[in-house]
Amino acid sequence: MSTGQAVAPALETLREEIAAAAPRVDRGECDTRSALRRLGEHDLLALGAPGNRDGRLPEAAHLVEQIAACCLSSAFSLWAHRMTIEYLQLAPHSQAGALLPELRAGRLIGCTAMAPALRDVSGVEEVPVRARRDGGELVLDGPIRWASNLFPEAVIVLPVHLGGRDRAVVCLRATDEGVRIHQPPRLLALGATASSSVTLTGVRVPRGNVLSEDLPGFVAAFRPTFLVLQTALCTGLAGASLEAAQSRLTGLNAVFADEAATLRARLEELRRRLGAHAADPAAAAVADLLRMRLEGARLAGEAARLEAALHGGAGYAVGTPTNRRLREAAFFPAQSPTEGQLRWELSKYA
Repeated sequence: MSTGQAVAPALETLREEIAAAAPRVDRGECDTRSALRRLGEHDLLALGAPGNRDGRLPEAAHLVEQIAACCLSSAFSLWAHRMTIEYLQLAPHSQAGALLPELRAGRLIGCTAMAPALRDVSGVEEVPVRARRDGGELVLDGPIRWASNLFPEAVIVLPVHLGGRDRAVVCLRATDEGVRIHQPPRLLALGATASSSVTLTGVRVPRGNVLSEDLPGFVAAFRPTFLVLQTALCTGLAGASLEAAQSRLTGLNAVFADEAATLRARLEELRRRLGAHAADPAAAAVADLLRMRLEGARLAGEAARLEAALHGGAGYAVGTPTNRRLREAAFFPAQSPTEGQLRWELSKYA
């Protein structure tokens, strides 16, 4: 993957800024909104949306990968924000599209709460938020069990259960009446991403904020981008860990050389697959996307573990980049779709 001419000049400066802030972000002294605003100033938040518009999804994946290499928290917030833009642009008829200019600029923050949609469509479990029709509105009740970028006034996109087999995708604001965001728990990493659970009680959604009532079709439209950009999070962290490991493969640590070489080869192959799927997401088979995402999570974990082993006590000390990446890598098996869900879904293709 490579960036286009419009992206590359800004990316180097932005990477330096985000890398410099990464320790403070990791400690919770600042959050990820400033990174999103800076990316918005350079018009980098909506690359390729929706799908692969103008052939720019590879640039979006490269951007996510490069940010993940220096601060996974910022990259993860970027992913959630970019997916929110994706959802709104997949529903050009909706009134929610009026929010897009502010989202593209990073002045509003997007929150994706669409993990239940993938679980519902895959047959894992039903969407938990229930909706009933009341005139021209939907009235929502139920839990959003986990979401990120839950900053004040965030734009939240989520699926709702209309009863029976009927589902919808809706857009609401974190400040809407009846939206209660719970106190964020302390996390191993990514604590600056405003991640928590939400309870909806009688939240009213106007007809214009209903993005779709065809949940399987909507999921099919966004899933390739969703998994491509998630995989870019993994390759970014894995690449940073393997780069940091390379200089330590001397002396007694030379015994790790073969393992490091194997991981680098796997990373190169995964990046090749990622680039191919980003370039033509509509042609990607679901099973291939799921395998790619699972391999990304595993590779990031193995690369971070190798880096920690090579750095010894320095990697065990909280506050070092090695330690941060080790904690960040522990997130991928838990990120939805979780490792368990990925393996379960892939078992159906065996």
